[in-house]
Amino acid sequence: MKKIKLVYFIALAISIISCSSDSDGGSSVQTALTVNGSPVTLSNVFAQKSERTMSIYATGSDDSSIEIVFNQFGDLESVSYDDAEFNSFYNYQYYKSNYFTFNIVSLNEANNTIKVSYSGTLYSDETDLNSESVSLSGSFDTEYINQTPLIAGIGLSCKINGQDWYETDFWDNGFSDVDRKYISDDENMIIMNLTEETIETGTYSFTNNSQNKIGFAKFNTTTKEYDFYQTTGTLTITSNTVVSSFVRIIEGTFSLTATNGSSSIQVTSGTFKTNF
Repeated sequence: MKKIKLVYFIALAISIISCSSDSDGGSSVQTALTVNGSPVTLSNVFAQKSERTMSIYATGSDDSSIEIVFNQFGDLESVSYDDAEFNSFYNYQYYKSNYFTFNIVSLNEANNTIKVSYSGTLYSDETDLNSESVSLSGSFDTEYINQTPLIAGIGLSCKINGQDWYETDFWDNGFSDVDRKYISDDENMIIMNLTEETIETGTYSFTNNSQNKIGFAKFNTTTKEYDFYQTTGTLTITSNTVVSSFVRIIEGTFSLTATNGSSSIQVTSGTFKTNF
């Protein structure tokens, strides 16, 4: 299985916002970007929102570019920077908030405006903290456009020990079966294991040894690996629909208790709608 996240798509041609100020009351965009201590002038900004996912893309006067993808709750999905020599750099893939600082300063959904700040290190290899890197910081204060997603409602959310949690990214490790890893920008990971994509609707009680289950893990900053927990809980498949010859949509709910030694974590109010 490939990672196919049918949430939104970049439509740069229709979402251009000029980096200028209109004294007659038009749009105003304020940007700042510093790379390795040197300021970079950004000439254009493209910003959009599709359901809870947001993205900001900007080009520099030196032909560099930066893109930030996040959700409306301030959880970071990705930061990428291409320098003038076409070298690409990315945020560290795991426990992103521990290695890169990103904040939504303000979000006005009535006026379609977003203000964010960011700072941290990007790497040529997003899984290797020792790879070539650049340090950057900056901010955006801009308008955005709303986009209609190809498929509405895609995503996974839950409460982890009572705190709202929203996935920002996922990847698959399986082919005939389902082994999907969901992460946000914190240390937590939710794992979906299904015997097959054609799983029937119904409720499945599971333990750590079950084939159809939801797993849990936490990123260990010492080992740079995930520590996997033992889980018991309930998974309900509420819908499994083929929407085209290439896309299947599975929806459901889940709850679980995750244990690792003396550590116990409650995951409740889990809900998902995911595409295969």
